[in-house]
Amino acid sequence: MLGVIARALICALLTVCTLVVAQDTSIVIPTTAAPSATPLPSGEDYTYAGCWNETVEVANAGGVRALAERGNSSTNNTMTIGDCLKFCSSVDAQYAGLEYGRECYCSPYLSSFSEKLEDSNCSFACNGNGSEICGGQLTITLYNKTSGSTGVAWRLQGGGQATWYALAFGFMLFAAFLW
Repeated sequence: MLGVIARALICALLTVCTLVVAQDTSIVIPTTAAPSATPLPSGEDYTYAGCWNETVEVANAGGVRALAERGNSSTNNTMTIGDCLKFCSSVDAQYAGLEYGRECYCSPYLSSFSEKLEDSNCSFACNGNGSEICGGQLTITLYNKTSGSTGVAWRLQGGGQATWYALAFGFMLFAAFLW
């Protein structure tokens, strides 16, 4: 009986869920932004933090997005920076990031695998406003929430994934002990 409970506990602990809200399933191919297009300096209590790399293809990142941990997302063909910042503010996320001209990601953490890039790497116009920059291919136009900040370091150090693996390993050792 104890072995069954331990197995159930391990299965429950190894399950990770991320809430994703899709608003539009049709895809509009983003274009490279006009030379005059720029990221907004701020809005909705967020401040522009630069262009950062997406982590889904980074070695040892496990295919996890830069803004995935306990995150939310919204995708639509009329995306603007303001829309994304409002959405992320409504879910009280520390970070708001735009990618591919139409995708918005919100999260309390930024992956430690993500690195700041030159602003020119984020070059896709927002589908809803061609004068705004909404990331690029595997690049994120990132905004950091500045009001109501707790003063905590704004980048998850050491990586949440490494912590998760250590915790999972500990539970597996515990379960092995019970068998």
